[in-house]
Amino acid sequence: MAFLQALADLLFPPRCPFCGKLLEHKGPWPCQKCANADFWITGPQGLSSGEHYLRCTSAGWYQEKLRDSVLKFKFSNHPEYAETYGPILARRIETYLPGSYDCITWMPVSPETWKKRGYDQAQCLAQETAKALGWEAVPLLAKTGKNVAQSSLKDGRLRKGNVEGVYEVPDPSKVQGQRILLIDDILTTGSTLEEGAKTLRTAGAAQVVAATLCRTPAQRDRS
Repeated sequence: MAFLQALADLLFPPRCPFCGKLLEHKGPWPCQKCANADFWITGPQGLSSGEHYLRCTSAGWYQEKLRDSVLKFKFSNHPEYAETYGPILARRIETYLPGSYDCITWMPVSPETWKKRGYDQAQCLAQETAKALGWEAVPLLAKTGKNVAQSSLKDGRLRKGNVEGVYEVPDPSKVQGQRILLIDDILTTGSTLEEGAKTLRTAGAAQVVAATLCRTPAQRDRS
C-alpha cells in the first residue's frame, strides 16, 4: 500500500484545491497563501439565522478561488476536495456551534443527480467534516421531489418555492428529539437549508443548526 501511495504521489502530486499549486506537504491542506486568503470568513460575520434552523456558520465567502474550487468540487469530478474542506469547516463548527448537536447529516442531492455525478458533494463534505470533529455523518434526509437547479434561480421567492416538499425523512425515529447539525456546501438565500431544517423539525427533531463551506457575498448584507 505504501508503494502504491508513493507511486500515486509521483504520478499525481498533491495540489492545492484552491489555486492548483503543487504542495510540498502531504495531507489534505491548502497552500499557505490560500490558507490565509481573504475569502475565508473571520469572526462572527459568517453567522446567520433562519426560521427553521437556529444558526448557521459558514467558513468562507463564495467568491474568487473558493468559488472556483467549489464549482470543480461539484461539477468536475473532484470529490477529494472534501478532504481539505472538512477540517476547515470543522474548525468553524467547533468555534461557533459547540455542544449544539447530537448528530450530523447533510442536504442530499437527488438520485438522478447522484447517478449523473457519481457522488453527493454535500455528503462528502459532511463525512469529512464529521471525521475531523470525531463524529460520523448519518443519512437522515432524502430528496424525493424533482426541481430545477437552485443556481439557475436568482429570485429568493422562486428559490423557496422550488424546494418546497422535495425532501423527506425516511425514518423519523432517527430524528425525534435529536439536535441535528445540517451540512451543505453553499448558502445563498437559505431556502434549501430552511426546507431541510423544516423537514427535520416536522419529523420531530428538537433543534437544527447548520454549517456550510461558503456563503454568497450578498448574504453579508442580510446576516
